[in-house]
Amino acid sequence: MLVRARWDKETRILKLSGRFDKAARVPVETALAAGEGHPCKQVVLDFSNVSSMDSAGIGKVLLLYHSLRKKGVALMVMNPRPLVEEVLHLVNLATFIPISQHHTEVRSVA
Repeated sequence: MLVRARWDKETRILKLSGRFDKAARVPVETALAAGEGHPCKQVVLDFSNVSSMDSAGIGKVLLLYHSLRKKGVALMVMNPRPLVEEVLHLVNLATFIPISQHHTEVRSVA
């Protein structure tokens, strides 16, 4: 998994590429740790280049949601491919993690 991180005001955007699975844990955590100390109200996971997601990836998103929520930081998934979006809906993550198909819809939900 390749992770490129950038800031958009107080939003940390992680553009993910590849398979979101067990191996994604380290690059995602590393990208988030690199932003420590910067004011952050929201983390956006840009899934536009995520080819697939397994149960370990689902677990990582869930753990990330809970750890960010404790800090008052919202989590959003942006631009998932249809199969990945279907998985997110199938396991009901979409009921508490907003999913957007356009960056212009990114908004604070904390």
